[in-house]
Amino acid sequence: MDIALFEKNIKFLYDNLPHYYNLIKNIKIRNYKILNDNIIDINGNKLYPNSVEEDSKKFAYYPTHNEMWERKFYMIKPYFWEKEFNVTGKIVNKMINKAKTIRDYTEEGFYFDRDFLPTVAVFGILAGKHIDLLVEKFEFQSLFVYEPNPEFFAISLYFTDYEKIYKKLKDRFFLWVNGKLDFFAIERFYYERKITSSFLTLSLKTYNHPLIDDAVSKFEQVRAQKLRGWGTYEDEKKGVLNHLENINRYKVLVKKTDLDIPVCVIANGKSLEKNIEFIRKNQNSMIIISVGTAIKPLLKTGIESDFHIEQERIDILKDVLKDVLPKYKGYFIGSNVVKKEVFEMAKKPLMYFREAFSFSPKKYQIPGSSPIVGNAGFAIASFFTKKIYLCGMDLGYRIGERIHAKGSYYDSKEDKTHNGIKIEGNFSDDIYTDSLFLSSKTNIEKMIEMENLEVYNLSDGAYIKGSVPLKENIDLPPVDKEKYISEILDCFDDINMNFPDVDLYPLLKSVKNILSKKSDDYKHLTGLIDFIDNAFDTYEKKYPVEYSLLRGSISHILNYLYILSHKIKKKDINKLQEILKKELIRFEKDFKSMRIDKGFR
Repeated sequence: MDIALFEKNIKFLYDNLPHYYNLIKNIKIRNYKILNDNIIDINGNKLYPNSVEEDSKKFAYYPTHNEMWERKFYMIKPYFWEKEFNVTGKIVNKMINKAKTIRDYTEEGFYFDRDFLPTVAVFGILAGKHIDLLVEKFEFQSLFVYEPNPEFFAISLYFTDYEKIYKKLKDRFFLWVNGKLDFFAIERFYYERKITSSFLTLSLKTYNHPLIDDAVSKFEQVRAQKLRGWGTYEDEKKGVLNHLENINRYKVLVKKTDLDIPVCVIANGKSLEKNIEFIRKNQNSMIIISVGTAIKPLLKTGIESDFHIEQERIDILKDVLKDVLPKYKGYFIGSNVVKKEVFEMAKKPLMYFREAFSFSPKKYQIPGSSPIVGNAGFAIASFFTKKIYLCGMDLGYRIGERIHAKGSYYDSKEDKTHNGIKIEGNFSDDIYTDSLFLSSKTNIEKMIEMENLEVYNLSDGAYIKGSVPLKENIDLPPVDKEKYISEILDCFDDINMNFPDVDLYPLLKSVKNILSKKSDDYKHLTGLIDFIDNAFDTYEKKYPVEYSLLRGSISHILNYLYILSHKIKKKDINKLQEILKKELIRFEKDFKSMRIDKGFR
């Protein structure tokens, strides 16, 4: 126990982190004390099996090879599918092929610097000596420390030099003390260095506690969520081709209104089957928006939504809808990236501009309409009203049960899963989800807060923060729906668009120039990729179209560069950087070729 270190820490907290200084100052009850190089609770039990010094050394011993630490890797595919990803795939596969020809390439394991650690999360400070030892011995990609009990944080001031940690790691050190860990703190931790934090997360639990278990679960949820949804250049290009065939043909959603009528957004979760009676009983009392594959089970029960929304650019969408959309009498609202054949099947087609798509004008994009069509339905509903009901918007499932409602496209598909991320349920505690549904849920929660929406959730799936779980089969008062539908249609208008000027060269040149810097080890490579990632984001305002076209693929390529570099010795990292520098021009050549093919020179 070091009294001088405690006093130094108190001064540092007072000067730099006053909220933590006040937290310690306001501890009223002491349940632990330091005795004989250990922490003793009020019943006389030791928290360290041996001693603070001895057990902290065990915690801090080489986390990459320490069984006390959990290691979660991002596992790359053996090869990128070049048929679907004709540019991104070729570049990635060139790097993979090159790596495999390098002597000492390892198929199974990874190489690490002895003094540099990837993403590290420590759950539980206790005396904090293990954190002090880790920072003394290693450099970090980033370090996150969580402690739910302020008293342990106070005790750690005798063992841990926080000023030294903050000076060494700066913004790579994240500290959260007291209470439940917030999702947004974890998101900030991960998303500040999205590429290099994807490869490997090393995590240590120093003791068991429900709040620590909650924090570990949240970490895994955010980690899973951030590993998807990056997109690719090829996805964007497919959207561009569809967009060019759709623009200037349909009225587009261009403005909001605020109607005194609820809107019911209906997705195709399994619980839609339970919600049918509510929808049937109140169909004349609310605007009904169906999304995705919910259209078919609704029509089978004799319910026709007022608006139906689709937003995917996938080729199979026309086959999924060919039996229902031509018969549908409501208004079809498709995103500008949906294939033209889908629009042509609809009796009353309308359009909206998909969020974060390269050719969607910023001022007309629908905020919060990604990642899935359920988000689009919710976001568009918020354009018309502040009061929204959700049906079949499960965003979760029960292990071993169907995920979607009967009578839909999924009847002939494998529609059960036997794993997932456990989350809070809307009505029960046996709900699981996956990273895509989790991302969708998070975006809806942000929309509810941002737009101050009144949301009632009848779906028997994930709990959506900010919504009111509603089991009761309530009766809503009838309204003049035709009047409100007419007002919604006034929010759509004709707009004219041309092919924008697109020049991919400045962004590709920027990445190429940074890759010319040599990487001496994995620490330098980490800094290089973080620098490219940050530099690329600075181009978003100046080159928004080019940024959206390239952002996803650049992320995937840098991710593969980072992971593959850990499969070869550090002296050979630059060989992969050279491959990448030569191959990036493929994007520019491919886009120019597409532009010429479409008659835009």
